[in-house]
Amino acid sequence: MNLHPFIEVEVNGNPVNDLFYSRLSKATIHDAPGQEADSVELTFDDSNNDIAVPSKGAVILVRFGFRGSGAQKMGVFTYEKTRIEGGEQGEFLIISGRSADMRSDIKEPLSEHFDEATVGDIVKQLASRHGMGAKIDPSLENVSLPYVARYEQSSADFLTRLADRTGAMFAVKDGKFLFLKRGILAPITISKWECEGWSFEVEPRPLHGKVEAGWYDRSKNSVAYEAVETGLKGPSKRLRKVFASAAEAQAAAGSERDRLCRATGSGSLTFAGRPDMMADAPIRTTDFRAEANGLWRCAGVDHTYQETYMTTVEIEAPEEGKE
Repeated sequence: MNLHPFIEVEVNGNPVNDLFYSRLSKATIHDAPGQEADSVELTFDDSNNDIAVPSKGAVILVRFGFRGSGAQKMGVFTYEKTRIEGGEQGEFLIISGRSADMRSDIKEPLSEHFDEATVGDIVKQLASRHGMGAKIDPSLENVSLPYVARYEQSSADFLTRLADRTGAMFAVKDGKFLFLKRGILAPITISKWECEGWSFEVEPRPLHGKVEAGWYDRSKNSVAYEAVETGLKGPSKRLRKVFASAAEAQAAAGSERDRLCRATGSGSLTFAGRPDMMADAPIRTTDFRAEANGLWRCAGVDHTYQETYMTTVEIEAPEEGKE
């Protein structure tokens, strides 16, 4: 059993000193899904005002682990802000940072278009423009797109929209633009007996049995529709946007089907620290009630070091949905 958790921190490539660790009362890493920025929050006992505030743009590297089994890099963050609090509980300094991968240039809006390009062409071009690498699912890399327009969108927003159109997932991690199919990771099994706390909601909201997306058929000068079954009961949902081809319409309908199905259930699980737990990973729950057992998707992870090390995962229903 892992009984001795620890944290390691570097600022601008240099290990922090013993004072940092003696004053640190809590550290939380939030691993966010998709293009959302990961974040870090470090809380210190500030009764002596002896913790230095990082300089503007400081780079903070954090590792978590257990003695005897090594440490795992939890993320590299750029210092963002400091909060000072006090009261009956004492004085505290809270230092926050956001993922160094989500730089401001990736968030800058731009208008452009791509003609007769593949998904791979577009992702690699934008990744290179921002000094990033690219990892693209082989089944998506050669998908041809006759015309794609970007109007006053950041690279992150544009590629997220492109991912929705092609049934993929876009994220920025470890210096790479990731453009991958959902569900490629093996499920991580979590038993009730591993958890210190849990909650589940299976939502009886109105469901759609089918999603339809239109595309402009030039040969007939009319809009045709592609349909995708959700496997759930309910009326059809028709997307408002009209796409350039049948393939794009089919992919967009599939992405919307997945989103609708994921909205049929949610919850959270808290257990002893798991540095390997990541957002977007599939999770298989066991030993709970039948309604709670089975496949879920990790919608976000909080890794918290506070004397001990705990992991809390937010979960949502998988693409198949929860009845």
